[in-house]
Amino acid sequence: MKSGLDALYARHDPAAAAAQFRKVLEMNPTHYGATYQLAAALDAAGKGDEARGVWEKMLPMAEAINDKTTADTARAHLAEVEAASEMQAGMDALYTRHEPEAAAARFRKILEGNPTHYGATYQLAAALDAAGKPGEARPLWEKVLAMADEKHDEKTAGAARTRLAKQP
Repeated sequence: MKSGLDALYARHDPAAAAAQFRKVLEMNPTHYGATYQLAAALDAAGKGDEARGVWEKMLPMAEAINDKTTADTARAHLAEVEAASEMQAGMDALYTRHEPEAAAARFRKILEGNPTHYGATYQLAAALDAAGKPGEARPLWEKVLAMADEKHDEKTAGAARTRLAKQP
């Protein structure tokens, strides 16, 4: 464990850390700390799909001992992975398959879990416009503009202003 923690937090080498945590889990498959740290290392290494399975294992472990903080962390990571997957599916539907209704459903799903998701808000507005629903899109474009202004994202703010200049 110590060498894995050192690799992850001192040397910032998540791949080496993951290898060390896997060794611990080979000897003790239910090691609480190694499970958590492996998930964290995989996330840090950019291996979200692989980390998802470990977070899914971590969640019931944390719930079983009433470790609310760790359970909440696991849920948050799982929600991020799910949102990223939904986002990609929505983008594919909108820009590759040209299915704006299907895309809108994906972006709405993300927004159900995270009403302030910047990308999903923008893409839902775009999908609604592409689906011929500019009246539904307009309030979302207004929200996008406010979000973009808050983030000092001039490019997105400009796109939103251009869209809002049109009626409806």
